[in-house]
Amino acid sequence: MIADLVIRGGTLVTSEGARRGGVAIADGKITAVDRDGLLPAARETIDATAWYVLPGVIDTHVHLREPGRLEREDWITGTRAAAAGGITTILEMPIAIPPVHTAAILRDRAAIVGPRSIVNFGLYAGANPDNLDEIEALAAAGAIAFKTFRTDPVPGRETEFIGICCPDAGDMLRVMERTSRTGLLHVVHCEEQQIIDRTTAAVRAGGRRDGRAHAAARPPVAETASVAQSIALASATGARLQIAHVSAADAVDMVAAAKDRGLRVTAETCPHYLMLTDGALDAWGPYAKCNPPLRDGAAVDRLWNAFRGGRIDVIGTDHSPFLPEEKGAPDGDIWAAPPGLPGLEEFLPLMLTAVHEERLTLPQLVRAVSETPARLFGLWPRKGALVAGADADITIVDATAEWVHDHTRLYTKARDAALVYDGMRFRGVAVMTIVRGRVVMRGGRVTGEPGWGEWVRPA
Repeated sequence: MIADLVIRGGTLVTSEGARRGGVAIADGKITAVDRDGLLPAARETIDATAWYVLPGVIDTHVHLREPGRLEREDWITGTRAAAAGGITTILEMPIAIPPVHTAAILRDRAAIVGPRSIVNFGLYAGANPDNLDEIEALAAAGAIAFKTFRTDPVPGRETEFIGICCPDAGDMLRVMERTSRTGLLHVVHCEEQQIIDRTTAAVRAGGRRDGRAHAAARPPVAETASVAQSIALASATGARLQIAHVSAADAVDMVAAAKDRGLRVTAETCPHYLMLTDGALDAWGPYAKCNPPLRDGAAVDRLWNAFRGGRIDVIGTDHSPFLPEEKGAPDGDIWAAPPGLPGLEEFLPLMLTAVHEERLTLPQLVRAVSETPARLFGLWPRKGALVAGADADITIVDATAEWVHDHTRLYTKARDAALVYDGMRFRGVAVMTIVRGRVVMRGGRVTGEPGWGEWVRPA
């Protein structure tokens, strides 16, 4: 048998370790993972001698805005950015116009974005008291997971958050009772609205407009109080809970304690919480604004210790594109700027830099960005695995490449809002992104065509 594609000479990395070898691919599937001498002939061969070959990266937390705010990002530019960054599958949050809160909207969104997707995609559904009767229909329609904000909608953006926000604990209990019936993961943005209201009012009363005022207005206790409550609700309902974008180390400890009690609770964090501190708010103000906010160096060190100790399960970008005119000047009014950082093209370079700095190992990285996401979201072993029979989603990286971030070279429409990374020296880059056996990015140039990406749903 002649394979469509064979990758030879690389170092194959899984969560179990690394070994030399190669991968054979036919009809979009991995057909063999073996020593080079045992691989079949192929129509195309990739020499990966100097590179690492990873299971395709799954980004668990993405906002592309389509349909809706296409000036910020659209599905083609967003999935090009994902491909450029070595990401083979994105899991897209339900914020859109209209937001995904009914089964009909979910199907419509898949029909709209499917022909425009360069990489694979899954679609979250919102869950709140207003769409309780849609929860099971959303699961049946193919939702990858549910998402709920424990905060109020962003003022002025209410139409993007219909069916997604639930600050009231009594309402959230009812919501989690429904999502628990589906068996799907329920991903929750944990911040306590009442605390934020009080602390924000106190900070603003002092007349502050600087970047760190945002961090002061959303202290760690706003996050940890909400995490504690959400875990209690998961315990009462049996829901599968994932805490989104953890920034407070005490929250990770709460998740670990919940696991020790046998609860199905997991934690996600983001590269910016691991690689930036609140000092970035001094330098870049609105361009470093995100929710939860960046924390101090001690909190970052504790997050790293938690990750290495296996208490953080997955890493996702929380890619949140905005335009520079929305963000304003770096020294501008922090309250006027929307929260969120772009991150699809910085994801792997940041984490590979951390590998170079010996903060984690490549097998640990693969576990957090490929294998565990696939397992948690019902995609394993079709995704996230270098095994025969799996989809041929593969990310090839050069861990020795050294380069400096320049936002003008990015594919995302939000490139001019990615200033927080400019000037950073990275060590490592994705050199090839393979989606279901087809090379969609090679050497930094995206060659994939819209429509190749596949809508993925939990098995």
